[in-house]
Amino acid sequence: MRSQRRRVRALLKELGLPPHPTLAELHAAYEARTRRTLRLIERDVAPGEPTGTYEQYLTQDRIYYPEHTSPAHQLLVICHELAHLLLGHIPRHHAIDPAVVRRVLGRSHYDDPTEHEAETIGTLLYQQLNLAPDVGPAARIAPSLVHREGRHV
Repeated sequence: MRSQRRRVRALLKELGLPPHPTLAELHAAYEARTRRTLRLIERDVAPGEPTGTYEQYLTQDRIYYPEHTSPAHQLLVICHELAHLLLGHIPRHHAIDPAVVRRVLGRSHYDDPTEHEAETIGTLLYQQLNLAPDVGPAARIAPSLVHREGRHV
């Protein structure tokens, strides 16, 4: 886990971000690095569907995250999907019949290490984010409140 934390810190540094960026800063850095628009889109998630997904188009990437959940859960889902994009994972298209994929690609199982990698990196990325509110009294005092690990809360 320590090596993964170092990996996330290096990724943030590579993006030109401070150790505890806001989601807005991370979003802007992703767009600057990739020269692609990143759209974050809320959607209703039906039972059995993945809570988050990402898609890549010619000049735009999209992250879909659940509409009816807590802001913290939404942010965690966004970080997970953004980790896929930052790590260069190829999107999986759930609409394709697995039998067709096996026939075309010759795969017989779907143990996906990219999901584990995105979950780990996404969670660590979430833990690095500055979650202070942007406005109001809490925003004014947040810089003086530091988590025991040095994370702004």
